[in-house]
Amino acid sequence: MSRVCEICGKGKMDGKTVSHANNKAPRKYDVNLQTVEIDGKRVRACTKCIKTAKKSA
Repeated sequence: MSRVCEICGKGKMDGKTVSHANNKAPRKYDVNLQTVEIDGKRVRACTKCIKTAKKSA
């Protein structure tokens, strides 16, 4: 199963790790996905979508 939010489609992001000596190395940022039940269905959603769903409910 891919690390993608089933609601908004947010996936992996690219970036750099920056050390104290300002060396830059490439890295990937994973999305903070949680398995949650929304409208009676189990969904893998990012925390931002879960927060938005709780506000509207």
